[in-house]
Amino acid sequence: MPAIAKAGACMSGADLDRVAEVLGLVVEPRKALAAEVLIERLAVILETATRLTGQFSVERLREKLPNRDRTVLALANHIVEIAAGYLLVETGRPFDAIVAGAIPDRELDPRDLATRSESVRSRLASLRPAPTREVDTLHGMSNRHRVLERCTWHAAQHARQLALMLERLGVEPDQPLTAADLEGLPLPVSVWDDEAS
Repeated sequence: MPAIAKAGACMSGADLDRVAEVLGLVVEPRKALAAEVLIERLAVILETATRLTGQFSVERLREKLPNRDRTVLALANHIVEIAAGYLLVETGRPFDAIVAGAIPDRELDPRDLATRSESVRSRLASLRPAPTREVDTLHGMSNRHRVLERCTWHAAQHARQLALMLERLGVEPDQPLTAADLEGLPLPVSVWDDEAS
């Protein structure tokens, strides 16, 4: 979900280019950021998320997020697993429901999560991506560039949510993502479903 169907053709609503094609819509092509830029952005997002996670008290980390059955700590783990999932794709793993879901086998505490985040960032820095190489995804065949872009904006959106959670708790986020960090990513306007930020 979401899914789009027309005259017997059905596809995931997550692939907006294919949706536009099937519906016969003419849309202005959107140029994605270069793979190298996306990898750099993803590393910045991970570093930012780790820093923001460290600002939550132990009690607050266990609190549920607005309109979600997920704790702050689970969200922080999810962000790191999004990037780790892209590393799996680079090794040839399909971007299947398990990789896309980015749920860790074991939820790490903030200290261990910071260590894992640093390891993932180090591996990202050593990547020499092959962005045009095809990859099987849960939405059909795509290429690594699109998967990388999805992972980058997905992690960025959740890092924005961590910053907003801190603000709602009356804590000033320590160096949250900037407009420059987010420029060129296809992010929604809203940080949460219930507000535009």
